[in-house]
Amino acid sequence: MIEVYGLDLTERLEQPVEKFLPFFSPERQEKILCYRFPADRNRTIWTELLVRSVLARKEARPLEEITIERDGQGKPHAVGSPWEISLSHSKHWAVCSVGEAPSGVDVEEDAKDALMIAGHFFTAQERRSLQHLTGQKRDERFLQIWTVKESFVKLTGQGLEEVFAMVESAALLAGNGEIAGRNFPLGDAVIGICARRGILPDKAVIVPQDFIKIPYTR
Repeated sequence: MIEVYGLDLTERLEQPVEKFLPFFSPERQEKILCYRFPADRNRTIWTELLVRSVLARKEARPLEEITIERDGQGKPHAVGSPWEISLSHSKHWAVCSVGEAPSGVDVEEDAKDALMIAGHFFTAQERRSLQHLTGQKRDERFLQIWTVKESFVKLTGQGLEEVFAMVESAALLAGNGEIAGRNFPLGDAVIGICARRGILPDKAVIVPQDFIKIPYTR
């Protein structure tokens, strides 16, 4: 089975995170420090600390012994671990999926310019599903479609244009094919997850703020 975990970042976005950099490789530190805004650095750091905390519990190892690396396409994997992972963050949320089989996860909180984006990236059927909706309902539907398609991209490694133009979110959510998708609401945000049919979770686990146990740092 696949598990999905979420961490509310509202109280963490403006906190200094430089003291956590030693837990990351020099290459990763360099990329993190390239972000102009502190909130962007914080999202990146806390998302990785979230998945490392999940793996540390599963493997009964200290968090600092869990190493996350990325392949040539930027897809993360845990070094020396049997668990497959996927990561995502958006505004106030960090999310990860963990399982014995590959998965793709995405979280989105911004439905700004939904109709314009849908006109470029959604299928005709998906655009029609938005036309009769307004306000919050339209935003939620837009995020459901977007996140499940984005999670499919992360799972399969296919190109964005190919997936967004050809793959129907309704088919993924119906779960009739080899790969299935699911959504979970997070207030104004939505999680999308894709994995092999039959191993999707029934819910997302929202972890408490003290879930991440950081070793002492000066």
